[in-house]
Amino acid sequence: MNNWEHYFGTPERAVLMCLEYCFEPMVLAVNRVEHINGRPVPVLVAWFNSFEEYTAWLKAEYEGES
Repeated sequence: MNNWEHYFGTPERAVLMCLEYCFEPMVLAVNRVEHINGRPVPVLVAWFNSFEEYTAWLKAEYEGES
């Protein structure tokens, strides 16, 4: 089990998640890939302005799966 599976449950669910990181300004975006008309399209799941916000969200996701 890798970290994404740990937080998002199944490998099938984890493989659909994508993390984007920008340095200036500091932004973390978590996307889920959905297939629309046979094409992969990223859909925004969550947006964070700090690593602490992102970590708190990951913890909440993990606790929600239990």
